[in-house]
Amino acid sequence: MNKILEKYLYRVPEAYYEYNGKQYMQSVHGKSYIRFNKAKEQAGYATVDVDMVIKYIKDFLNEIGIRTIENPIFNPQKLDYSRIKAEFDLEDERDLVWIKFTKDGYVGVVATSNDVNFDIPQSSREYDRKHNVYNPYSKKYEETWLHNSSGILVHKLGKEWNRDFVLIFPLKNIPKGYKRADIEEAVGNLLIEKRVPILDYYSHLY
Repeated sequence: MNKILEKYLYRVPEAYYEYNGKQYMQSVHGKSYIRFNKAKEQAGYATVDVDMVIKYIKDFLNEIGIRTIENPIFNPQKLDYSRIKAEFDLEDERDLVWIKFTKDGYVGVVATSNDVNFDIPQSSREYDRKHNVYNPYSKKYEETWLHNSSGILVHKLGKEWNRDFVLIFPLKNIPKGYKRADIEEAVGNLLIEKRVPILDYYSHLY
């Protein structure tokens, strides 16, 4: 057991709701309001400098035994996941934690995997729209939401993504018994404890 990592592995009760005895993630669709209200609350706090966010995360990863990149600032237009995997000797090119910011300096979301994006609706009419996407694992088309939660929340707040950079932390040597989703959860909770506002506040828990 990694005691330092375990300290940040916990779920926030209000991130979920129960219906018919089952637990579900809070939504950004329909009449759901919990996640948007939390985003508005977070947007009322002062932003934390990107360099400090980087320091918090690098220090934490080092403490749990993950030696990551010296400078995690990447140009989103030039991302090459295969190269990152090879350069940092990752087991899987999805072994990444990444963070994107709004133009006014807020952390928009803490995420994992090889899917950096700046998705955002063009209008509120698109919030609840769905489309069919091919799933290479199930080898079939599946209906899913057109836009992701962070994009919807940022649009609702009247903000825009900063597309000039993204933070990417390659996760080499993830501690035994843990997976990249655990690191994502821990990083998100760490930043919250460090009072870093996160607009898509619960996303790292899902």
